[in-house]
Amino acid sequence: MYFYVAGNLSSGRSFKDMQEPFIIRVFQVDGRDVDCRFFQPQEFGDDYICRYIIDFPDKPKVSQGYGIDAVQALLLTMKKAHVELLFARNKMERRVEWLEQENLGLPLDEVVREWSPNNSY
Repeated sequence: MYFYVAGNLSSGRSFKDMQEPFIIRVFQVDGRDVDCRFFQPQEFGDDYICRYIIDFPDKPKVSQGYGIDAVQALLLTMKKAHVELLFARNKMERRVEWLEQENLGLPLDEVVREWSPNNSY
């Protein structure tokens, strides 16, 4: 099941219905498969918005990132999702892996580089 994000953003514009994700990465969280779904960036005023959902077992994380164009919106959204996953590992003491490795294979913001020192992306 996909989730619908309702509500208004600070600019007063409403979210469109989420469409089918165009990228899905499956992570293992505490031994269970957890989908991370990225939705195609959409124009949002003069910028772009890119939504994602991480299907954590206890409560899905629904969020979004923004960029000046579709590429930047997607890259920044992937970094944001990566931080969420690393937060679950480092602050909530969950085991988070991809392909049985700690390296999650997503772009990483330099601010949290110490949370994933072996990250090669």
